[in-house]
Amino acid sequence: MENQLAKSTEERTFQYQDSLPCLPVPSLEESLKKYLESVKPFANKEEYKKTEEIVQKFQDGIGRKLHQKLLERAKGKRNWVFVVLIIEN
Repeated sequence: MENQLAKSTEERTFQYQDSLPCLPVPSLEESLKKYLESVKPFANKEEYKKTEEIVQKFQDGIGRKLHQKLLERAKGKRNWVFVVLIIEN
């Protein structure tokens, strides 16, 4: 019974998956703007200013390369989302 319930839920959840359009990859600028908007309520002025600087450095540097890879991935994959972890010391 439990297995049957799980299967029927899965079928209902994903039964139209193939008929849905793929989501477009947002622009790098749009993504970074949304990121800054989401950070703002949690940062003081100094923290936010530093975050803006880091975001600008990312946008002008490695962010462009990573975004290009994401666009390439989206051409061949239905689900183009992936996570990149950047650690700055």
